[in-house]
Amino acid sequence: RSFHLAGIASSMSTSGLPRLVELADARKKPSAPMVYIYLEDSIKNNFEKANDILKKISEVKLSDVVKRGIENFSKGEILFKLDTQALEANDLTPKEVAAKVGKLLEKDASVENGILKILAHTKNVKEVRSLKVKAEGLTISGTPGASRATLQQDKNGEYYIISAGDNLEGIMKVEGVDNYRIYTNDVFEMYRTFGIEAARNTLVRELATLISDQGITIDQRHLQLLADAMCINGIVESVGRHGLTGDKESVFARASYEETVKHLINAAAFGEYDFMK
Repeated sequence: RSFHLAGIASSMSTSGLPRLVELADARKKPSAPMVYIYLEDSIKNNFEKANDILKKISEVKLSDVVKRGIENFSKGEILFKLDTQALEANDLTPKEVAAKVGKLLEKDASVENGILKILAHTKNVKEVRSLKVKAEGLTISGTPGASRATLQQDKNGEYYIISAGDNLEGIMKVEGVDNYRIYTNDVFEMYRTFGIEAARNTLVRELATLISDQGITIDQRHLQLLADAMCINGIVESVGRHGLTGDKESVFARASYEETVKHLINAAAFGEYDFMK
């Protein structure tokens, strides 16, 4: 039943140089997104209520509660053998699963003796196969996109939830979540949900944490300057040749960074000036 986050999130999150490159390159999707979900003051010390919220957030897909799936092309139906232990662990019943799958797929779905049957209403091999793949990826419980979540407790006895996915907007709609303290290490998710200032602050925070974890001391103002430069145009831009450096007006500034010959040839071909200011 225990999820492999096993107490600490640090074992799952990217660190070191790969994470630094991820942040500086302004990657749209981090390799290990983590959402830190804090609860409202009235319930943050209550295990039962915190656990109820965990169930509403932790994403369970159909593939998590089935042992195997079989396609019957001649009858145009798909059969899934349900895993009773997995259903129990996620507080789900076979009938609930069938109802949810039928509603999401808009197909006839029924369950009998632990076998979930979905009628494809077609015998076309490609359509039956794509329906099976689609069915396996359905979210039957929890918040879509939130991935699997785990409940943690800090040294003050406060419960909070760590999710290995994203979809901040979906998580924020869950009753009991403190929307003022929710946080993710995904800079672009923060940007989409809260705007460019939040993205800038996330960049500073992530860079500071990353560097201090390596035992290096860098003045906070260097990181703030970098984050300001990356976010000054109202979007999150990378530092490299496709972002800040590539956009510089000075030909020699661009050429001295990367792709030296390309920049000099282009500048000569298009008659660019560099006043060396």
